[in-house]
Amino acid sequence: MEGKKLLLIDGHGLVFRAFYALPELTGPDGTPTNAVVGFFNMFQKVREEWQPDMCGVVFDAPGPTFRHEAYAEYKAKRKPTPPDLKTQVPIITELLELLGIPVVMRPGVEADDVLASVACTAAGEKIETMILSSDKDILQVLGPGLSVLRPGKGITSFKMMDEKSFLEEFGFPPSAMTDYLALLGDSADNVPGVPGVGEKTAKKLLADFGSLQGIYENIETLKPGLRKKFEENREQAFRSRELTVLLCETEEDLKVFRPGEPKLDQFLEKCRFLGLQKIAEKMTPGKAPQGKTTLSNWEKNGRAGGSSRSAAENSAGTSGAVFLPLIGGKYPLSLELREFILADGETVHSGSSPEEAAALLKRHRSGPVLLPDYKTAAACLGTGFLPPERVKDFKTAHYLLHPDGKVHDAEALIPDFSAADPGDRASLLREEYGLLSRHIGEYEGLELLMSETDIRLIPVLVDMEKHGIGCSISAFGELEEDLSSRLAEIEEEIAGRAGEKINLNSPKQVAWLLFEKLDLPAGKKTKTGYSTDISVLEGLSALGKPFDEVPNLLIEFRELSKMLSGFVQPLVKSAQGGEGTIHGIFEPAVTGTGRLSSRDPNLQNLPSYGEWSRRIKEGLLPCKKGNVFVAADYSQIELRVLAHLCGDSRLRDAFSAGRDIHTETASWVFGVQAGLVTSELRRVAKMINFGLLYGMSSFGLAQRLGIGRQEASDIIRKYFEALPGVREYLEESYEDAKKRGYAKTLSGRIRPLDEVSVSPRDRDALRRVAVNTPIQGTAADIARKAMVDFAKEFPSSGDVRLVLQVHDSLVCECPGAAAGDVEQALGRIMEKTVSLSVPLKVESKRGKNLSEV
Repeated sequence: MEGKKLLLIDGHGLVFRAFYALPELTGPDGTPTNAVVGFFNMFQKVREEWQPDMCGVVFDAPGPTFRHEAYAEYKAKRKPTPPDLKTQVPIITELLELLGIPVVMRPGVEADDVLASVACTAAGEKIETMILSSDKDILQVLGPGLSVLRPGKGITSFKMMDEKSFLEEFGFPPSAMTDYLALLGDSADNVPGVPGVGEKTAKKLLADFGSLQGIYENIETLKPGLRKKFEENREQAFRSRELTVLLCETEEDLKVFRPGEPKLDQFLEKCRFLGLQKIAEKMTPGKAPQGKTTLSNWEKNGRAGGSSRSAAENSAGTSGAVFLPLIGGKYPLSLELREFILADGETVHSGSSPEEAAALLKRHRSGPVLLPDYKTAAACLGTGFLPPERVKDFKTAHYLLHPDGKVHDAEALIPDFSAADPGDRASLLREEYGLLSRHIGEYEGLELLMSETDIRLIPVLVDMEKHGIGCSISAFGELEEDLSSRLAEIEEEIAGRAGEKINLNSPKQVAWLLFEKLDLPAGKKTKTGYSTDISVLEGLSALGKPFDEVPNLLIEFRELSKMLSGFVQPLVKSAQGGEGTIHGIFEPAVTGTGRLSSRDPNLQNLPSYGEWSRRIKEGLLPCKKGNVFVAADYSQIELRVLAHLCGDSRLRDAFSAGRDIHTETASWVFGVQAGLVTSELRRVAKMINFGLLYGMSSFGLAQRLGIGRQEASDIIRKYFEALPGVREYLEESYEDAKKRGYAKTLSGRIRPLDEVSVSPRDRDALRRVAVNTPIQGTAADIARKAMVDFAKEFPSSGDVRLVLQVHDSLVCECPGAAAGDVEQALGRIMEKTVSLSVPLKVESKRGKNLSEV
């Protein structure tokens, strides 16, 4: 690509400048648009004058960055983003994507880091690069073939900076810009700097000594007052420099910034809806329709119930149409649309067929559409009935604010909703969604998470449910017979030892057998007698022969009974109802952490080990003959998230170097070389790693390892001595969550602590929730986004289909001949879903049934 030109744009920087440069502007429905207008005017002016071959707009991703972890007060004094500005950012990103202009957001780093990294890569490949940004930090990357265009006053003036003009203005080379910023500090970012050092002094010092290090090497030559300032603030100065240095060492894939295929019709419709006629004309010369811009004016079949909401109130997320379908039948395959209403402002339409609904929605091609439950509507009308980027979903919004709530349905949450007239129902839903939307806007990143991940995931899940997983009913029939036969054998064997047949499902009869007939030592008591739960049976089993024989049979009986009634029979029943295909349901709005759940049947909780488990999974097959399963599993993703969150250098280094984290942990804790770590020590280390992640105490570790409590305490102490960053995270994350009132993931998902149901007897339960939610929830967000990204590359209309998600793993079905390519693509997509401070790794498999993957 040598000789090409690349234009990089600081998205948020340009949006902020546009917002404050222009007076208040609104679309026909009250949506604020001044930042949108200013942004595209500046963007197009630069693009027309510079004529780049490639282009990209980089926005800050929600959530903390590595600088927040290095310095807790970083950007702590920044004022909240004005609501009218915040609502315009998603509009700008949507319009850019419709124009085929690449938009990049990368969690864990700032937009400036991405801009710098991309620019350095491009310069290395002899691509002429210009960065449009008002941020002084970015000037540090200036060099041959790399310039920065800085907006001036308003939205029409710009100043070009290159290596030569920078040196003339500042008197030192661009590479020393980080030292300059470290001296001055930055009140906007809360970077402290060196108190008392101004621009004039900083420029002279750097011109004389070249760098911050050079100043300190010559500190004796400074005047006494200035020397004292530097001596007192040495640590602060170098820490400030660390906060201002941008990441340039990453090698970027520049193909990302090639222009995509524009969707001009959708772009023009969006501009029409927002009243952006001039922007449409400017961005698509000769394409924009002429004439006055108005909202859709459908023929009136009735009037919506009275709503006193103003246009300004509606702009908070409630503008656009409301679609209320009445759906009957069984989810997901046998749903039917019985009737619907579509309310657009005061105009209400009604109908009773999917064709009528599709026609009306097609005519209403601009603006958002609010639904009470997008997932059920998509399952009934097809996932293509409404693009997810236009969807506003009440159920998803309520779940994001109240993830531990028992219900998220409008019928249950909005008083009088079901009994209201159609028009009034639309007004009620719009009003309640407006409240949810404004509340979502109070949490950084939550709105973006909703629109870019959770809403877009819903059609992916519906397509998975509709496609399903094949089931060999004959194989399951044989399995059911074998399980029943073995259960009967166990009953006979125990009856022979008891002298009579007893009901093995009766705790009272089993207690009589164990503690009276066989005179085994009794354990804990319940209100109804001696306990015979699994812990008691395992304790009796540990007594050894001959005392363990009946307890072992009882343990096996319970395991096989669960295998039969909990897995085999529900799977067969589901397959019979689906004519040989299991159409399990995946719920995105159930768990407090954001993990998906599965039901009817639960395909995420299939047994993992043993012969019976293998036979169950062998009976689960691709739906299409000749197809295979391809699966990829994130390797130790929660520990990698922990490494990113806590910033412990030892943990990060181990992951970055690709070393086995459990072996490394065993080496640190038990003081042996990694090469001498035994499988048993590694097992213990693994238990420690995951146990502490979930708040395991020394008592819990002692129980699991069968050691004394003091020994367990010593192990935990050594673990935290080896990984102090982990201890600090575990302590501080709980305190931070308590102060905020909610736990939060890297992507912005929240979990209000006062809504979490915990046992009053378990004093540490809330602490475990607060500590683990950011870790498990971030892992869940990564898996969700990976599913969305995979579905973009392999849409449901093709031969490659996602069929299963089990927490950290994705399983897809594809033709056998394509398995190699699909395996590579799945791994690539999952590993590139987000960028953490440690690499994401996946382990892939393929096979003819679920047992092989």
